[in-house]
Amino acid sequence: MIQQTFRQRVIVSTCTAIVCSTVVLFMSGCVGTTPPGNDNNNDNGGSTPVGNDNGSVSEAPTLRGLDADKSVVLPFGIQAAYNDDTMFVHMSWEGDRGDTHDYFQFTDGAWQREGGVRRDAQATIDGDELRGPTNINSTIYESRVTFMLDDPNGPNAVEGFLEFGCTLTCHDNSRTMPTWVHDDGELHKYLPDDVPGRLDLWHHRLGRANPIGLSDDQWVGQRINDEGDGGGGSRHGDAGTGPYATASTDDDGNPQWAFDPATTGGLFAFPFEKLFTSPLRYFVDETAENLGPNAPNPVGIDYADAVAMGYIPSEGDTVPRRRLRQTEGSRGDITADGTTFTPSAGDPLFGRWDSNIQRALDTGNDDDTALADGNIYNIAFAVHTGMVTVRDHYVSFGYTLSLDGGDADIQAVKIAGNGRDTLPDFSDTRTFPVTELELFLPGIASYEFLIGENVGLEYIDPVTETAIDQNHAGATGLLTQGLSCRDCHTVSTGEVFTPPNEGGFPSGAMETLVLQRGGVNTQTPIPAE
Repeated sequence: MIQQTFRQRVIVSTCTAIVCSTVVLFMSGCVGTTPPGNDNNNDNGGSTPVGNDNGSVSEAPTLRGLDADKSVVLPFGIQAAYNDDTMFVHMSWEGDRGDTHDYFQFTDGAWQREGGVRRDAQATIDGDELRGPTNINSTIYESRVTFMLDDPNGPNAVEGFLEFGCTLTCHDNSRTMPTWVHDDGELHKYLPDDVPGRLDLWHHRLGRANPIGLSDDQWVGQRINDEGDGGGGSRHGDAGTGPYATASTDDDGNPQWAFDPATTGGLFAFPFEKLFTSPLRYFVDETAENLGPNAPNPVGIDYADAVAMGYIPSEGDTVPRRRLRQTEGSRGDITADGTTFTPSAGDPLFGRWDSNIQRALDTGNDDDTALADGNIYNIAFAVHTGMVTVRDHYVSFGYTLSLDGGDADIQAVKIAGNGRDTLPDFSDTRTFPVTELELFLPGIASYEFLIGENVGLEYIDPVTETAIDQNHAGATGLLTQGLSCRDCHTVSTGEVFTPPNEGGFPSGAMETLVLQRGGVNTQTPIPAE
């Protein structure tokens, strides 16, 4: 299991405050920090408050920049089980609580949006209009855990996914990569034009779904006319209704919703300084009032109705920008019953997440990967923690998952019964063995870099002003010898090199190599002129 001592690897105990124009930038490993968020499925990061050693929580944060001292490697545990008709997945790691996303705060007589991704915060701090918006006020963003699933023998099979893992969907022109500029829009993960099929994305949002016991169901495929949820890529929501809606503002700048005082003890809003401690960090619509472990939930009503009831906003009043709701259709196939966060001693905003998600083995929907006893599937994981997204989240190599199908990296345990009402006791690690993996920060390594398309291309590191070579020596092995990333690389420097396939050779650990590819959580390198 993941050790509590890992916290010491990812936290730097001191923070340096530097005043930048009208914002404050906290640099280099502030405890529990994180960035902002945006519309629909465009997961532009956000930030979170600093947890103090005495267990108290600081006030809501001001704008924060990148954390260059974030650990490159994240220990990650995975357990899986299934019964006659339901799949159960348990994933665990240590990181930010991250159950907040973005909000509206009433300040200086007007409502102001709070939240956004850390790279957007850095663009604001630097005044760099090419690399993001320059009007971010604060960084607040949810934690997330995801995996992409592929049936190599199914109708949506994706060739190369096991070999490349998550990198198959990451490209030079993706958001925040070196050739991306802000005018390109929200260009997120997608499959290359010559790689057909689609990947089933199980997306557990810990702020925008988990409070009501839900997850999110999506898929990744080739770009379709630059369209997608939010536009500019091909990470799509499954058919149906997702677990949240995003507030608009009226002509006067008022948010769409406020709290229903009948569900909050008379409150229409909560104080911004209690952003990370108030139980009113979220609200729901009428479809979700009785969903999840905290039901009955606080409800969001139309802002005009709140005003009609006598609401007059006061300085610091805060309401969520997202309103949670019951999912419908294929988008609602995955639930998150039994998910817990256990704070670490002395820091209520940092601790251990135990994500439990459930889905029917075969949903009957063509945007999902059907699972069946006796089969092996390809799978790759990602964790967004520290209130970041885009290339600053942790990713994995490609692995295999077996439902009693033979040798695989992860073995799902068959249990008796049917349905999802009775959860497996994953604390019983004898019955449900833990597969311990290591995830890593990818830097600017892209699919194009891996297959050798960037030979001769140079990026300039804006910090060191040195050229970053984009020649990947392993491209031939990937393309012509059938090797995978795992056949040549480990994740951490301490990991024993054991290639899954013959023909592999030791080429170093990602923990070291990604630092040579443009750094991690640092300014984005730019193409040489």
